[in-house]
Amino acid sequence: MKKTILLASVICLVAFASFAQRPSESQKLISYTEGGVLIGNPNNENKAPFIFRSSLNYAFHKNLSAGIGVGAEFLRETYLPITANLLYQFGEKKVITPFVRLKAGYQIPLESNMYMDNAYQYYYYSLSSSYWPGYYTEKLNAKGGFMANPSVGVIFYTPSGLGVSLAAGYRYQKLTYRADENYKLHIEHNRLSLTLGIIF
Repeated sequence: MKKTILLASVICLVAFASFAQRPSESQKLISYTEGGVLIGNPNNENKAPFIFRSSLNYAFHKNLSAGIGVGAEFLRETYLPITANLLYQFGEKKVITPFVRLKAGYQIPLESNMYMDNAYQYYYYSLSSSYWPGYYTEKLNAKGGFMANPSVGVIFYTPSGLGVSLAAGYRYQKLTYRADENYKLHIEHNRLSLTLGIIF
């Protein structure tokens, strides 16, 4: 819990610092902060977990930028996603500018323990390289995993250059859990991401 509060505080400070020191056009920096939900996995206790992230991109082409991002995601456990980002905007900051984006990276768990109760999953038994399905109650250690999130959306730009974005995308993630040296559990999530953000 303390790690979650500390993480949220750091992200908020980074976002506020970005607003306080808005980059000029010549710097070619794009700051993007957004929040939203992940929808579409009825097997998770949290039906629409909240996500928050902030990224900083460099525009190496007038419409294409790339950069890195960090955030917080409140799934069954709390995760710190670290991503590489690509953003392509169709047009040069028109009032309504459509865009496509790809985020991919790794999710670092901030909470290590998870209990699986009466969930039908597959254990991977490393010694025999076989899969064992079944019902169980088990304490597992979260190890994180890969995530990818392509999305499309629109940005509504103000005359000052500040933009408000709406985006929808597909989220894939594969999270790993361990019970001991022999047992490993992989859980895949396929969800719809809906986000609201600020870009400048």
